[in-house]
Amino acid sequence: MLSGPYYPRSFTILVIVAMGVLIVPLASGLINAVHVLQGVVDTQRQFTRTSLAVTRDVRQIVESVSQLQRAAGQYHLLQDAEFAPALRASFDDLQTQLTQLDGQLVDAPSRTTLATLQTRSRALYRQLQPGTFLDNDQFHALDPTFDSLHDTARTLLVQADAAVQHELRALEGTVQSTRRRLIVLALALIPLTLLLAAVFSWMINRPIKQLKASIQQLGQADLHPLPAISGPQDIVELGREIDWLRQRLQALEEQKLRFLRHVSHELKTPLASLREGVALLGDELAGSLNPRQRTIVGIMDSGSRDLQKRIEDLIRYGGMMHAAPQPPATSQALADALAAVLGRQRLALDARRIQVETQLAAPSLQADRGQLETVLDNLLSNAVKFSPDDGRILVKSEPADGAVAVWICDQGGGIPETEHTRIFEPFFQGARQPASVVKGSGLGLSIVRESLLAVGGSVEVIDCPPWSTCFKLTWPN
Repeated sequence: MLSGPYYPRSFTILVIVAMGVLIVPLASGLINAVHVLQGVVDTQRQFTRTSLAVTRDVRQIVESVSQLQRAAGQYHLLQDAEFAPALRASFDDLQTQLTQLDGQLVDAPSRTTLATLQTRSRALYRQLQPGTFLDNDQFHALDPTFDSLHDTARTLLVQADAAVQHELRALEGTVQSTRRRLIVLALALIPLTLLLAAVFSWMINRPIKQLKASIQQLGQADLHPLPAISGPQDIVELGREIDWLRQRLQALEEQKLRFLRHVSHELKTPLASLREGVALLGDELAGSLNPRQRTIVGIMDSGSRDLQKRIEDLIRYGGMMHAAPQPPATSQALADALAAVLGRQRLALDARRIQVETQLAAPSLQADRGQLETVLDNLLSNAVKFSPDDGRILVKSEPADGAVAVWICDQGGGIPETEHTRIFEPFFQGARQPASVVKGSGLGLSIVRESLLAVGGSVEVIDCPPWSTCFKLTWPN
């Protein structure tokens, strides 16, 4: 079993689970916020109804006390029994209002004042109730009692207003507390949601990055075993298919290299016989040659040498792809290796009047002599092939942070930007080929790259005006 976090069987299920888990805290936070806000709204609505009712009822009590005083004055001062029902109705209304208000008041001062108002109003009514008329002096003697009752009613009004203001402040405090609670809830949900999003993003991106790394490894022609893919079952199955593809590519690569080795070795024997026959003809062992025949023999000799170089390239490339042991590196004079290579290229250089300029600021490097000459020979032969007549080729070297950088530049047609990486692929032929040159094998630059990779170096195409094509080699020193 693969180690790592638990994954569902399907990538689709993983995405659905991730979306569901991310929605849960947000939905719960939203529901809680709605619930809290609904509670605040209900409390505010109840407070509004209660405060309005209390204020209205207290004001009615103040009016009812005045109504009671007027009804009592009409009954006693006019000495008219017809006003007795009005007096009783005024008292009953006052008592009813006091009783209703008793269930609405919650603060202690207001309830105390209300009880006092009830007691005094009943005591006053016992003196005013219909049955016996009071004369003018007796009735006016009750004015202080009426004044006290009025003062008590106004005091109750003030206390009720103060109680409402107190409740309003308490409600504002509740609103502020609720707002802080919602802010804290939101602040808590944000990092939680981000954490969950990060976790599921990692779980989703992890197998995708592993697949990407595996595909990039195959794209770089690295056929070593791929790292295991962890994730949903369908992604794991896809990883196994990619590994199957790697094994298939590896088998095809081995078959290709085996074919190249067999073909190369099979061609060497008849080529050797052909070279020997051409040499015998050139030495006139079979008889004298006229000038036209000697020209034909020269063409045959040149063609056989070119064919021999192609076969050697095939053998050399096949050996590199099998990671053959590298010969030990020693200090090599770059000028000597370059002179040996130019000596082999001299006929082609002179025939097309091409000049080679050297700027060797780094005179030596650590390499195997044969490998160094192979690299220089392939790059210089490529530069000669693409250079125009009467052109120039530059060979430059400089120290570069524990390595030696070597530039080989020419004045040919240049390499298109889209081919800068593909030209190092085996058997690749660029779009811009000289019209009068025999087509090459497409292995020269591949041999250069493999030679440098084998020693930890690199090769790349760079822009280096005024030169149209420039290869930069980095050789560890």
